Amino acid sequence: FVVEARGRAAPGGGLPRVRGAETVSLLQYWQGPPGLAHSAVQSCGDGWAWMAALADGRRYLQLTLDVRSAALPPKKALAGYCAARLREIAAAEPFLRDAEPVGEPHARTSTPVLNEVLAGGDWIRVGDAAMAVDPLSGNGIFQALSSALQAPAVVATLRHDPARAALARQFHQQRIEHLFYRFARIGRDFYAAEHQWTDSPFWAARRGWPDGAPLHAEVTPASVDIVRRSVVAHGRITEEEVVVTPDQPLGVWHLEGVALAPLLRALRAAPARPAESVLQGLDGLDGEAAARIAGWMRAQGWIS
Repeated sequence: FVVEARGRAAPGGGLPRVRGAETVSLLQYWQGPPGLAHSAVQSCGDGWAWMAALADGRRYLQLTLDVRSAALPPKKALAGYCAARLREIAAAEPFLRDAEPVGEPHARTSTPVLNEVLAGGDWIRVGDAAMAVDPLSGNGIFQALSSALQAPAVVATLRHDPARAALARQFHQQRIEHLFYRFARIGRDFYAAEHQWTDSPFWAARRGWPDGAPLHAEVTPASVDIVRRSVVAHGRITEEEVVVTPDQPLGVWHLEGVALAPLLRALRAAPARPAESVLQGLDGLDGEAAARIAGWMRAQGWIS
């Protein structure tokens, strides 16, 4: 069984991919005197810059640019290009002060990419090999770890429970896709918040991608439903009743170890009674736990 975890560099195998605007990040290491650790970010007309300094004097300065409009120089001239560009950025001055570049710049693709086929009978893609997000969304490490953490249950099901193999592949695919589009919309909203260069190719290509859907959808009791969805149970992928909403389309199975679908069904069967009263005693809930779960459901828009 093959677990593909080689990051963005993993071969695509000819399978289809969703791609955002083609983006490149240029990272240059610098060394300066020891000082306070700090970081900064600044937008510019054709991209944005991220800077970080460690207490031992190491500095990390990165430019993120549009591949099509950046007009990058040949590789041998990249160090001079990066240094010149960084000196034009006001926020970079404290990071460049009394510092010297170390080695050559590293050019890496930072294009958002989603592989549309993420698992087969004897293989699975995880981390950035499954999907990689725009660095401006700030969630790359989270998504890489979350996809890897769900992989053992998917692999175990594919290997030892062939009757649920399709369910396991669907589970992995749906969750990776959900994370990808969620983070893509986070990045979109960050790009849309920049108003200085709305017409520049870099910002215009990113402020409306992947779509116009809001990051968080409104939830009302009428929009909440109970359906069967794939979940992780005892290290395998199986199906259980979950509560789905416009904001949680994959569903919520349980809270504090208590299955929520039966609780919501009980509340709907007794609309005139206080929610806390209905929940108390169900699934062993005491008064405090019933009040806590009822309050959480109200906060989520499940009940009024």
